[in-house]
Amino acid sequence: MKIIQGEKVKDGAGVSINRVIGGRGLNHINPFLMLDEFRSDDSKDYEAGFPMHPHRGMETITYMVKGSFTHRDSRGNQGNLNEGEVQWMTAGKGILHEEMPAMKDGELWGYQLWVNLPKELKMTEPRYSHLKVEDMPLVKEEGVSIKLISGKYLHHEGPAKPYYPVDYMDVRFNGGTFKRKLKGVNLVYVHSGEITVKTKNHSVNVNAGDLCFLEDEGIISIYGENSGILFISAEKLDEPVAKYGPIVMNTMEEVMQAVDDFNNGDFEK
Repeated sequence: MKIIQGEKVKDGAGVSINRVIGGRGLNHINPFLMLDEFRSDDSKDYEAGFPMHPHRGMETITYMVKGSFTHRDSRGNQGNLNEGEVQWMTAGKGILHEEMPAMKDGELWGYQLWVNLPKELKMTEPRYSHLKVEDMPLVKEEGVSIKLISGKYLHHEGPAKPYYPVDYMDVRFNGGTFKRKLKGVNLVYVHSGEITVKTKNHSVNVNAGDLCFLEDEGIISIYGENSGILFISAEKLDEPVAKYGPIVMNTMEEVMQAVDDFNNGDFEK
């Protein structure tokens, strides 16, 4: 069990971000390559957005808690990602993508998670899945509610169908306990309040803005009051990682080929 403090950075054209994975505290833990939280009610922190940029070899999951983004890509897809919605994008062999705020003021609060693709899927065709609020089950237990984006909880299943199986849940606490059998890699990001994380051999308190990272320790028990977390879990992907920004392959030779493809106009072929 390890606590990772988020790192304040700017990305895109100058968006203020709390970088939880992908920074100096935790570069990556395969299959999770990056986890960013963008959260501010000051438009200067987000108005520059994320202009057109390439992706290859991964899936990107954007979860909009509050506010709205517009998105478009080099294949002619475009639309709005609104409050409570999720966009699960498989970059695969390559796509150019843009995300810009669809608002001039107000609170923008959301997340982007990068999930690695196995070697045999890195050059798959790109695809999208846009999940509406009503698509995602909201499971309520005593003192706990679980918004299920992907994976299973009790008899419920999230609507996302990722290439590499990932559990992704937004859990809100009101004096209750969330229990879960752990996989190989488990992330507990506290977005509100304070929680207590317990396993068979450990117990720790975690504050908002920090990540509790656990490898397989059996059963996890999380308690909170007026607090909330993202719970993200998957089996380890035991493959080499070579990355250059939003291009993630298995070797640096493959990364350089992607850069050459981009420069030569062959990125999406």
